[in-house]
Amino acid sequence: MKEKLYTIPIQDAFSKDCECPVCEMYRKLEENAINYNIGPGASYMEEDIREQSDKEGFCQKHLKLLYEYNNKLGLAMMLKTHMDRTIKELEKFSKTSLPQPNSMFKKKEVQSHPITDYIAKSEEECFVCGYINQTFESYIMTIFYLYEREEEFREQFASSKGFCINHYKILFEQAPRYLNKKYLETFLNTLNQIFMENFKRVRDDLEWFIRKNDYRYKEEPWKNGRDALPRALTKVGSIWNGEE
Repeated sequence: MKEKLYTIPIQDAFSKDCECPVCEMYRKLEENAINYNIGPGASYMEEDIREQSDKEGFCQKHLKLLYEYNNKLGLAMMLKTHMDRTIKELEKFSKTSLPQPNSMFKKKEVQSHPITDYIAKSEEECFVCGYINQTFESYIMTIFYLYEREEEFREQFASSKGFCINHYKILFEQAPRYLNKKYLETFLNTLNQIFMENFKRVRDDLEWFIRKNDYRYKEEPWKNGRDALPRALTKVGSIWNGEE
């Protein structure tokens, strides 16, 4: 299979023995994004990047990953200026008219207000997520590109261990957009088959893990049940585990 710079991350992910190659692709992007934000030569020192991260903030997951990175000072600096912006915006909105009680003749509905609108919008944004998603979308497109053009990749795709349920949905949903008529039906049938076969496989391994915690099965072999729980977390929740 011919390798090009933009196909290498996809080919590398599908060559790994993992429960979802797309999760593996996303994990690599996430590592790169965290390193870009707070690693050596970090982008948070650049004025335009800091302005954007101050505006968008970070989701809970990526705040945790940023905290776990060995640069507490850098994170503190990012959070401080983000909090400065938040204070400025909320103080401005706090001067607007306050919500009024609902009329007794109207259905009680949550009233919109600039304060809650601002917080709700900030909860939907994350600088790290945005950085990742720009490239992740192109990775999904490249999967379809390789599927149409490389027989070896089609075989690699069909022999994979399937996908987590979220990335199964994404591939199923996006396939008609990117694949021509010649390959679409084959792709979707293959996708459905490998997803269900491997989802059931991990479900069965999880069942054996449960049985092995029953004293009646104490002397039975573990088979593939020992690491079933982290693999099930991948299948169900896209949670990657380093032991895969």
